[in-house]
Amino acid sequence: MKKEIVTNSDYNFTVALFVSDDGFCHCPVCGSKSKNRDWRPYGLNGTPSYDICDCNFQFGYDDGDFPGPYDKTWENYREKWLKGQIKNERTPRLTLSQKREQLRNIGIESNVGLSKKEKRKLTKPKKP
Repeated sequence: MKKEIVTNSDYNFTVALFVSDDGFCHCPVCGSKSKNRDWRPYGLNGTPSYDICDCNFQFGYDDGDFPGPYDKTWENYREKWLKGQIKNERTPRLTLSQKREQLRNIGIESNVGLSKKEKRKLTKPKKP
C-alpha cells in the first residue's frame, strides 16, 4: 500500500490517498477499494470528483466542497457510517467487523462497537 499525495498550493492543503500495490485507490472515508484503477476522489489540484462511494459519501458535497482539508469531515462521516447511522448505502450492508476490516485498507484501527475488554486489548502494550 502506498500513499498518493494531492496538493493544492492555492489553498495550502494536501490530501493523502491510499493506493493499493495494483494501483487502485481506496476511499479515504471507509477504505473501500475503487473498481476503476484511474479513479481518485480528488483531482491532482485537490478538486473533488463529486463521485459517490459505496459508503454513500459524495466527494465535493459531504466534505463541504472545495477547498479542503477534509480529514475532520471524513472522521465525522466515518463515525456515523461505523455506527450504522448512514442510510441508503449503495452496497449490501457490512457488519461492524467487516467495516473495521475495510478501514485497515487506509491504516485506521477503529474501536467503535468493541466491548471495554476488547478496547483494552487493542490499547494494551505488548510485552517484549
